[in-house]
Amino acid sequence: MTFVSNVIYAHELGASLDCHSGSHAFIKQLIDTKEIASKPIKVSDNSVNAYRPTPERDLTALGFKVRAVSGFSPNDEMFSKSSSGGAANEVYGVVVMAGTDAVSERIREIGSPATVKEVMPLVMTAVVCQK
Repeated sequence: MTFVSNVIYAHELGASLDCHSGSHAFIKQLIDTKEIASKPIKVSDNSVNAYRPTPERDLTALGFKVRAVSGFSPNDEMFSKSSSGGAANEVYGVVVMAGTDAVSERIREIGSPATVKEVMPLVMTAVVCQK
């Protein structure tokens, strides 16, 4: 089966969503290649850092356009922490422009244990790897 993407010449992150990477390696590689901003755009209450793709780069995951990248690892200075502490586990993932059904199907096809969570019905979905 061939995946079709609306984005031409984009960097595909789908292989990283097999949940074998660590959050540090996943985020650091994207910062080093300037595919995401080095500073998070948001740090949630559980300290998960959200990063915006840089304007001159196109990122896709599972064939869908990436709107945000997220990650956190306890005791890792690369990640900003919220005042309420941090998540107990390592976590990383992406938010893509697609509905949960389409994203869930692609996750099943690659055999990933990632969790799929609806962000905006029929429009945006989060794919989350947790260790």
